[in-house]
Amino acid sequence: MKTRTWGAFAALAGLWWGAAASAQDASEASVVRGAGIYGDLCASCHGRYGRGDGPLAGNLEVALPDFSDSAWLAFRSDDQIVKGLRGASHGPMAVASVLDEASLRDAIAYIRRLSVPGKRVSLLQGRDIYNAACYACHGVNGDGKGPATLNFPDPQPRDFTSPDFAIEGREEEVARVISLGAEAAFHGSPYMVDWGSRLSPEQIRDVVEYLKTFRPR
Repeated sequence: MKTRTWGAFAALAGLWWGAAASAQDASEASVVRGAGIYGDLCASCHGRYGRGDGPLAGNLEVALPDFSDSAWLAFRSDDQIVKGLRGASHGPMAVASVLDEASLRDAIAYIRRLSVPGKRVSLLQGRDIYNAACYACHGVNGDGKGPATLNFPDPQPRDFTSPDFAIEGREEEVARVISLGAEAAFHGSPYMVDWGSRLSPEQIRDVVEYLKTFRPR
């Protein structure tokens, strides 16, 4: 994948974490640079979403870490990670030895964005699935005004931006609706089909987490 594409992923991911303006600008610049490095050097093994399932992962003798698991990085400082990578002069991670320390820290900054604090989900995968499978009804902005709804009968697709709809604390309920379909889950709309036969439980959790990024009006 082209560096500019990974940079776009990182820029979008930056919308989900707030910080002071000057610090955030510096942080986002590092993440964007790191996204390019990750896409060029890391994704082939670690995978697009950092889950250790890249196209070359099957050729390795060791299981790769899942960067979507926030616990993996939670107790590792950047200094510790850089030291470990700089010492990897043999094996697949020897590629890290060609990067200067600043580039390694940029890559680490991006990798930290592949997880959600305290969880094991991928917002990036959730976004990609939503944009492929959900937006036609629910809309790009999650407001229930997708292109497929022009002649939609009632009830209309869920508006995830409505202040009357909350996902936090109801993740399992929302995941059940996605998995079974609205009609089977709570006698809702038959037009909300079941996705459990098409998506894994992990992917459904990713979508649920992504839905939280749609801010109420």
